[in-house]
Amino acid sequence: MKNSSKYIIGAVLIIIGILAIFGNIGFLTFSWIFKLTWPTIIIMISLFFFLGYFTRRPQGAGFLVPGGTLLTIGATLMIGQMFPFLERYIWPAYIAAPAVGLFLLYLFGERSPGLLVPVGILMTISATCFLSSLFNLWGVLWPGFILAPAVGLFLLYLADGRKPGLLVPIFIIGGISLIFFSIFALGHLSRYIKYIAGGILILAGIRTILKKPVN
Repeated sequence: MKNSSKYIIGAVLIIIGILAIFGNIGFLTFSWIFKLTWPTIIIMISLFFFLGYFTRRPQGAGFLVPGGTLLTIGATLMIGQMFPFLERYIWPAYIAAPAVGLFLLYLFGERSPGLLVPVGILMTISATCFLSSLFNLWGVLWPGFILAPAVGLFLLYLADGRKPGLLVPIFIIGGISLIFFSIFALGHLSRYIKYIAGGILILAGIRTILKKPVN
């Protein structure tokens, strides 16, 4: 019990310390602290799950899944509340949250290779959403959703003895996503062909004017 208490007290002191530091330098007001209440509660709950793992390891490895998931969700909510302009970009972290928990279970639990399949799928979907939101390229990057199962299977292939049978669906799914990506990427770039061609012609004209005459 004494060992468990030190983790709880330590986690509480860390969170209070962070809030105190931000408050002293003017980043937080009472309204901000109110907004951060729910993210802080979620993070605190996640720390209790981590506490369950540390006090029962290795049997308590299952606590890492909700612990990692809630920690990622709480941290994303807190960043969104502190920096509202980032909310439109960081929301894919909610998709990645379960993958974080499953990856922690893989690292510190039974190391079951099958866990890497949903990890790869969720992380790829999250990355696709993040990059599409960041660069406004939904029409180009959406084949990343097709690629997601291939990434999950590829991680399984790497972690589970590199079984050749897994390469067949990996290449099929990866090839389909690559074809769609190429088609829509070329379609997107076609909008700028006239600018590229015009720029090349302008540079060619300048080079012609500046070129020394041949005697």
